[in-house]
Amino acid sequence: MQRRILVSEWMDGVKLSQCSDEEIAKITPVAQEAFLTQLFEEGFFHADPHPGNILRLHEPTEEGHTVALIDCGLMASIDPVDRDNMINAVIHLANKDYASLVDDFMDLNILPSDSDRATIIPLMDKALSPYVKGGGAKKYEEELKKLYGMEDDNLNSQVGGFQAMTQDALTVLQDVPFSIPPYFAILGRAIVTLEGVALTGNPDYGIIMESYPFIARKLLREDRPEIQKALQEVLYSAGGETTGALKFTRLLALLNNAAGEVGTQAGGAFVDLDAIPDDGGISFYDGLKYLLSENAESLRTLLESEVDNLVDIVLRQVLRRGSNEAIVALTPPRPPSVPFLGDVFSRFVPSIELDEIPLPLLLPSASEDSSTPSVAMMTIKEFVNLAAPKLDRDEELYALSLAEGAEEFLGKDLANLIRGEGVLSTKSAQLILNAVAKGNTAGMLSGVGELEILNDDVIEQATNAVSGLIRTLDRGSTNDGDNLNEVFESFDKLEEDEKERLQEITSELVRRSLEKARERLAGVPRVL
Repeated sequence: MQRRILVSEWMDGVKLSQCSDEEIAKITPVAQEAFLTQLFEEGFFHADPHPGNILRLHEPTEEGHTVALIDCGLMASIDPVDRDNMINAVIHLANKDYASLVDDFMDLNILPSDSDRATIIPLMDKALSPYVKGGGAKKYEEELKKLYGMEDDNLNSQVGGFQAMTQDALTVLQDVPFSIPPYFAILGRAIVTLEGVALTGNPDYGIIMESYPFIARKLLREDRPEIQKALQEVLYSAGGETTGALKFTRLLALLNNAAGEVGTQAGGAFVDLDAIPDDGGISFYDGLKYLLSENAESLRTLLESEVDNLVDIVLRQVLRRGSNEAIVALTPPRPPSVPFLGDVFSRFVPSIELDEIPLPLLLPSASEDSSTPSVAMMTIKEFVNLAAPKLDRDEELYALSLAEGAEEFLGKDLANLIRGEGVLSTKSAQLILNAVAKGNTAGMLSGVGELEILNDDVIEQATNAVSGLIRTLDRGSTNDGDNLNEVFESFDKLEEDEKERLQEITSELVRRSLEKARERLAGVPRVL
């Protein structure tokens, strides 16, 4: 026979029902976080969180906890699929995306799959928009009266508004065959109870908006297909449609949302996906640390291809611009012209065009079965055009869109780097040309001629070279106060484990870029 023992712990504190409104306001975020964790993380939640069941502890526990939930007699479970659907519903409700919310309600079995969307969407707007604004039942009533044009001192408007409200209610009852799952009724009770507690400390409290930072952190953290889909919708959607272009402002806004900074629209009631705080929100350093932490696992996975494309675009522009500047710097000066005689010396000293002189360059083997490098006779211009082809129109537009977002968050220097403007100094350009000329020695593209192009030593050389080239940007320059100093200082301040993770990510990105360069050079005729 199986026997079970319920183990309890004595908690010494005072019930919220005996606390002041100021104390309740301080405790509400903790209680809210606990409830959301139970609901969306554990799938097993306290369904009766009234003020008598929440304790403010006299002393924090050893783990630092200051609030305790008691009387777990009414609990409920939600399976993982429904939890994910509810997360989508919160996102869509907070963003006033009622068309998508209809789909969520279908997935939650609240609405049948053949529901009349044209009828339901406006009714959702009327019923849910006042609730999202927060403030509880009293505020909800006020918002409904405004929505239906019911003026307090006008009997006709009240009668007319009440009739319109009644008609909408009848439409819902007669034409919308909704049903409420058993767990949903218990959940609704818990939410109303918790919201009632929070309203005591904050009369304008709205649980949908207040829970959005928790949802944002979950989207950034969990690397699961269901969460990835929701995250992709937030970062790529436009007008309810998912596009192929990442919206950089939404990424910055989402990072700020996770930190508790939520931009709003429509009178402060709904989340503005593109809103970045006026002060810029979280710093680059804090954002970088977050991106390198376990809390951003989902985001790193989603952005893997984006960053891969970005690095390829930036490195191609670095090589193209750097080689051009190097050629200009290393080209011998033209002989001076003589008054009345013109460029007489050019007849005896012809100008040299370095980019048109064929050079022996060490390249990977043309055969996939061999790792032995080979030699090709190519001009610098031919090599650059193959290894780093000019951006096509789509790539240019992509780079410009990312540059605009980077300029808003990181300043003009880094934005210019993405655009390919002002990328390198002459000294850096010379380094690139030397790297190309030497083939298999240290330099950004020195690995193209190695026996094993993608070995760890080559990757490390290339990574260090790229880092050195970027750091040659004029760190003292200012563009209305914008420069790269904050970026470099942020890298330097990282903890050792964060630096290691960043190094791993950077090495992998460089590895892929070198692989792309090798593939582009595969068809070049070899002489050896």
